[in-house]
This record gives sequence, C-alpha cells and structure tokens, in this order.
Amino acid sequence: MPSRAAMSETSIWFRLMLVSFVANGLGPFGLKILTERGLVAHQSQYLMFWYLAGFIFAVAALLMGRTGVNWREVALGAAMGASSLAGQTFTVLALSKGVPGHIAFPLTTGGSLFLVAMAGLLLFKERVGPYGLCGVVLGILSLVMLSVA
Repeated sequence: MPSRAAMSETSIWFRLMLVSFVANGLGPFGLKILTERGLVAHQSQYLMFWYLAGFIFAVAALLMGRTGVNWREVALGAAMGASSLAGQTFTVLALSKGVPGHIAFPLTTGGSLFLVAMAGLLLFKERVGPYGLCGVVLGILSLVMLSVA
C-alpha cells in the first residue's frame, strides 16, 4: 500500500494535470472566439493576460509547494511556456493576415499533436498503449470540433 506522502504527491500531481488539461484548450478556444467575433486586433492583449495568469498560477503553485525550488523544473516550465506563447503568437499572426480560423487552428494544434506523437515514437521509442491511443484520438476529435464549431 502506498505511503500517505506518496498519495499526497499523486493527488497534487493529479490536480495540477487536471488544471493543465483544462487550461490547455482554453487558450486556443479564446482565440477562436475573438476571431469569430471580429476582434483580431485584441488577440495580443488576450495572450498577454492569458500567459500572465498562467505565470502567476505557476509561481503560486511553486510557492505553495513544500519541496523547495527545483531550478531545472523552473527552466523547463519557462521553456515550455515560451514555446506555447510562440505557437499562439504565430497563430494570432496567421489570423491577423487573413488565414481563416478553420485552417489556422487545426494546423497549429494538430501540428503540435503530430510533432509530439512522432517525437515520442521515433526519438524516445515509446509504445502507444490504449490510453495513449485514446489521447491521440481525443486530440484529433477536438481539432475537428474546434474547426467545425
């Protein structure tokens, strides 16, 4: 039976992954809403506040943790945040140049899904089990829903 500390870490990890899962889809969804409403000019401000809120949340989670600061994890999180911001910024640029949302969103979101899946398979020799396959299928379905909605 796992120790109480291990169960607590699992509970915290699960909560943070749940927040990440929900928040990951909200950013592009907000961009799509702004695009559909003709508010392309406000997308930069939206991204600034979106990522500022994520940064504040991450700092709060870091300060509330009792394990101390692991600078390697901070650097990795910063690199992931910068990559995400760059991807969303390029999506905004494409939308502002007239690329329709039903083309821009599936390409940017699907492109990252494809790259991560291929990197896992080819670079890290990961096997795709039933949960991984469900994740890929759900990712593809979410792209279809985002494109059609």
